[in-house]
Amino acid sequence: SFLGGTREVGRNAILVESAGARLLLDYGVMLDEEPGFPAHVRATDIDGIVVTHAHLDHSGAVPIFYLTERKPLFITPITAELVRVLIKDFIKLSGYYLPFEYLELETMMRCRRDIHYGMKIRVKDMVFTPINAGHIPGSFMVDIEARGKRILYTADINTIDTRLVRGARVPRRRYDVVIIESTYATQEHPDRRDLEEEFVKEVRSVIDEGGRVLIPAFAVGRSQEMLSILHAYGFRRNVYIDGMAREVNEIFLSYPDYLKAPRAFMKALSTVRVVRGWRDRREALKRPSIIVAPSGMLQGGTAIYYMENLALDERSGVFLVSFQIPGTGGAKLLETGRFTIGDREEEVKARVRRFDFSSHAGMTQLHDFLRGLRGEPKIYVIHGEEENCKALVDWTVEELGLEAQAPQQGDEFEV
Repeated sequence: SFLGGTREVGRNAILVESAGARLLLDYGVMLDEEPGFPAHVRATDIDGIVVTHAHLDHSGAVPIFYLTERKPLFITPITAELVRVLIKDFIKLSGYYLPFEYLELETMMRCRRDIHYGMKIRVKDMVFTPINAGHIPGSFMVDIEARGKRILYTADINTIDTRLVRGARVPRRRYDVVIIESTYATQEHPDRRDLEEEFVKEVRSVIDEGGRVLIPAFAVGRSQEMLSILHAYGFRRNVYIDGMAREVNEIFLSYPDYLKAPRAFMKALSTVRVVRGWRDRREALKRPSIIVAPSGMLQGGTAIYYMENLALDERSGVFLVSFQIPGTGGAKLLETGRFTIGDREEEVKARVRRFDFSSHAGMTQLHDFLRGLRGEPKIYVIHGEEENCKALVDWTVEELGLEAQAPQQGDEFEV
């Protein structure tokens, strides 16, 4: 049953039911002015919840199930720590709209069952295995087997190695059904090395002119990726990290097994200046510097303070490295070159660029993943805008000759 994440990006939720078990795969939120939730399912009607990674569009609504019940939460240990940080912040910012509080979050954490890549987990007559998804540290695809049938749920995947994690690989098994994301089904990502070099060239240009570089970035994954890139290209002085990313850095260090190169990451952090308060923020702006700070879409967070202080400086730069949802401050900046400072909309004088450091598979990677599957599985395409879902369905049918469709919310299918 597809409860959410169909023909949209957000509130992912899938219920898989066998003769003896009911397993919920993700239960996220749609991040809007007022959070959106997946279709309802009763806590008493499920046997467990699998959270594939920490991002709120996959995890943000899970505490709902801990108002009265104590269902097992299957999760990698690094994801559990990240979820606690993200949902605590979510409750702080959006608590008015949420049907749960900190108490349910803590109850949820007490019900966690830590799992690891390659482990086989049995839930009644169902067996599932987490497989590295290459999206962020701790993220995984779900291989499910029950009564001789096999399903693969990719969740969010990236098949390209990044500084932080190794890319996902196509499992060498035959599946009856594959449920795949389509966030970038119509868009190619640039070559990663070329992108890094272009990004670094722009950063150096701003610093050499005496300017400051603001890099608004998601706290989980993107901030750490940017710090790793900056260190790899020799930036050792006046690199600052601010906001929730500070706590996320510590979590990443605590779980080195989920990082591609933990020693390189430790070295990168050893040269970074951690912003601990307003005095540090003011200091960071007094000299040529590189500041990595959330939010990645300029919708709040400490990035707004830095933006207000360097937007009108033509020597400085604002380099967006995260996806920009239409209507957000970052999207508006890219479209119009303007940003709200205080109560006035100003034309931004700093140079503004967007660099596509995505943690999702692009069009070619999605095609290659599907092409690499064995057998003739039925394909269900989710987690993408409607035109992206349709494009990947059409390609799969025309190029691979497989049966494929983009389900609607509430659709149920039998394998």
